[in-house]
Amino acid sequence: MLQFDTTEIEKTPRADLLTRHTKKVLKGNSAAAIAAKLSRVSLVTAYPITPQTSIIEEIADMISKGEFDAEIVNMESEHSVFAALIGASLTGERVFTATSGQGLFYAHEVLHAIAHMRLPVVACNVGRPSFPWNIWADQTDSISQRDTGWVQFYCESSQEVLDTVIQSYRLAEKHKLPVMVVLDAFYMSHTSENVYIPDQKMVDEFCPPREKTDDQINLKHPKAFGGLVGPDIYDKYNRLHWESICKVEKETNQLGHEFDEAFGRKYAAVEAVNINEKTKKILVTMSSITTTARQVVSRHPEVGLLKIRLFRPFPKESVLKVLDTVSDDCLIINIDRNFPGETEGAMMQEMKRALHGVPNKIFGVFAGLGGRDVSSKTIENILEVDFRAPGAEQVIWVT
Repeated sequence: MLQFDTTEIEKTPRADLLTRHTKKVLKGNSAAAIAAKLSRVSLVTAYPITPQTSIIEEIADMISKGEFDAEIVNMESEHSVFAALIGASLTGERVFTATSGQGLFYAHEVLHAIAHMRLPVVACNVGRPSFPWNIWADQTDSISQRDTGWVQFYCESSQEVLDTVIQSYRLAEKHKLPVMVVLDAFYMSHTSENVYIPDQKMVDEFCPPREKTDDQINLKHPKAFGGLVGPDIYDKYNRLHWESICKVEKETNQLGHEFDEAFGRKYAAVEAVNINEKTKKILVTMSSITTTARQVVSRHPEVGLLKIRLFRPFPKESVLKVLDTVSDDCLIINIDRNFPGETEGAMMQEMKRALHGVPNKIFGVFAGLGGRDVSSKTIENILEVDFRAPGAEQVIWVT
């Protein structure tokens, strides 16, 4: 039987780097706040919305105590939150915010502007339902923004939240793309776990200050910034954005390798567990469901796990590389904690697109919507479904 290694979730630093970390028990929201401080963010804009609010509260507390050298501005709406970040980012500041649910929806227009103005904004979204609404875990809010031009990472643990925010500034500022770091409401935002906090010098070496460039506001050399362009320029804007997006998957893997060398914790666009030529079924997961699936997979040697960390742009090449090792009769089962108003969940859609032409049969499962718990028993129930039966549904609901 496979052994379940909890250090993989804790992302324990290598022994030679442990002394440069402080181990604390933190919620995911606290990890996000500390990551913003370690990244030397200079401006934070905010509007409260549960279950995101404590991220901003903790940032405000650190600023008031002189522990975080930044300005925080309370805005009148989430639309204004992101609009203010446009102006600050145009001046070359490193900026941050956090939101959730309807707050993210209200900012939808500005998300497009930030992406197409090529501004390296980093924001955390604590995923919750839209309507009918509650404040439990659901990824429908962030999934609904997948076509705004933002890079999206989905985190499994509080440690991953902290580490991903730091990596996101490197990625965002190199390619001039905004990044959304997503964590599940309550399972991650309001429950605590071990987190290794690196010392400030480690982060400074990995994530140096943002460079000043000619496309930023410079009072000595005034420029006009506007959003009205003709078709020829609009086409060019989108082509340049596309060229950068095409580099994100490779850059994510490279950054994960560099982060491992610097901090002793490895990341990539995807993670494969127990996937090889003997694997009969593969569960595809994102965020906190992954942790539960790991435990179940450890009891089933014939079942593999594919964790999607980078969701937008979808890491097609990384997924195909992982699946290149499995037999043609291996089943791919996608677990979606989102309902995009379609016959299939968003992960199912993206995997079908990525695997076009691949012989493996692919199935979708809706599970955990609205914060419904996805227990080990739930995962076991999914594995017990006879997807090979004649007339088996391609998409099912599990409760």
